[in-house]
Amino acid sequence: MSELALEARHVSRAFGTVKALDDVSLSLEAGKVLALLGQSGSGKSTLLRVLAGLEGVDAGEVYADGKLVSDKSTTIPPEKRPLGMVFQDYALFPHLTALGNVAFGLGHLAKSERLTLAASWLDRVSLGDRGGAFPHELSGGEQQRVALARALAPNPRAILMDEPFSGLDPHLRADLQSSMLATLAEAGVAALIVSHDTEEALAVADHVAIIEHGRILQSGLPTDVYRAPTSLEAARALGAVWRLDAHAQNGLVETQIGTFSSPFDGPVMVCARPEATHVTSSQSGTFKVMDRRGVGRFLTVKLQAITGEGGFITALVEAKSAPAKDHYVDVSLHREDVFVFKA
Repeated sequence: MSELALEARHVSRAFGTVKALDDVSLSLEAGKVLALLGQSGSGKSTLLRVLAGLEGVDAGEVYADGKLVSDKSTTIPPEKRPLGMVFQDYALFPHLTALGNVAFGLGHLAKSERLTLAASWLDRVSLGDRGGAFPHELSGGEQQRVALARALAPNPRAILMDEPFSGLDPHLRADLQSSMLATLAEAGVAALIVSHDTEEALAVADHVAIIEHGRILQSGLPTDVYRAPTSLEAARALGAVWRLDAHAQNGLVETQIGTFSSPFDGPVMVCARPEATHVTSSQSGTFKVMDRRGVGRFLTVKLQAITGEGGFITALVEAKSAPAKDHYVDVSLHREDVFVFKA
């Protein structure tokens, strides 16, 4: 059994003149959760379909449990891959009960074994008493758990999940994320979760990969990608980022906030996250508060530099200490929280 449950090697896929995937390489370790992040049109759904066997490839290879399942001349169909899939709308069969849906992919077993195994999986997702219910009689969260049980029942090496929590109530989503992770850990199954929700990805993933325009921008541990993005696009994929345009010389860049090291000389972008931006009220401050937004414990404060070429940044500030509009503030950053990218 391969240590990699699923792997894409230099995969490309085009539709006419549009290159949906461009030299994509990605690996999913056994027992781990990988979140694939990207906006609409980034290529994430196409990659999911390619991995599942619903689309072929124009170049590259896909391996499942170490075995070749896709290349330019071969596409092993989905039902012959050691993979399960949970669709965005769950795709439960409306004419089958919850028990029937889970049992559907177990046709290789005798009927009694099939129903016994399906019932045990419903128990594992806390739906043992709902086996006789039809999909329209289940809540959104219950349908999601039935879809997860159906995907896991055939004992796949990995499951592919397309926006599995979209459309659910935030409180329910958090509960389902927790129960899903527990179920996956117990089953020892790898999972690829396609999402555009940064918080969701960071909450559930062991690794993240960011895709844009059909290319993987960056992949790695969530904390590494969050704290050391390789581009402005990768940084923004994991949360809000502000930028100031500046000019670096001899490995240093001077800004209204301070002087920072730069891997580039010439025009650069100095960036940071609002939550890493520290604000102190000061009559002689170099930034002016232009706006305050939000409710609750934290407010987002929009600031404009009053010297040099100006420029706007944002800071996430506790409401009780947030400066008022038109007040002046000083801004500071820890050096490790500053990203410098080539302009």
